[in-house]
Amino acid sequence: MANPSSSDRAPAAAPARPDDPFALLGLTPSYDVDLAALERAFFERSKAAHPDRVAAAPAAERVAALSRSRALNDAYQLIKKPVSRAEYLLERAGVTIGANERLDPAFLMEILELREELAEARVAGNVARVEQLQRAMQARRADALGALSGLFAAGDHAAIKHRLIVLRYIHRYLEECDAALDEE
Repeated sequence: MANPSSSDRAPAAAPARPDDPFALLGLTPSYDVDLAALERAFFERSKAAHPDRVAAAPAAERVAALSRSRALNDAYQLIKKPVSRAEYLLERAGVTIGANERLDPAFLMEILELREELAEARVAGNVARVEQLQRAMQARRADALGALSGLFAAGDHAAIKHRLIVLRYIHRYLEECDAALDEE
């Protein structure tokens, strides 16, 4: 488990930034997002801010429209993805994830052993085993993502942070699975 620090315990929420993706799309900041409403908000705002609408305008206005369009695209992509949305909301709450966060040594050992097992299956050309390992890790990813909603509802920033760090390890492992399967 992550080593909770004072920065993990109920910090004051940071004020909304001018580039807040939720504000750009007119949505209430929340982990639980109605994806259909997100898509509607994105397409409505994108249509209104599309650079083609100002194609005959002066260069500065065209550049500004392009910038608004890109900001909307970036906001949409961030909110659409559960991990980036969770990381953003955690950061907005004043909790950051550093480069060298502490995790339970047993978890780290388990990941190391799973990577070794994956490497052995990869070297042996055992596609079925790689796929089996991938499915097992995808299930762990789904479980970890599924827990985030409840953790956000409870305001448990330390547990959210821990879960997001674990998800980073899972993501890297799944990338290794994809690479192994791409070789075949």
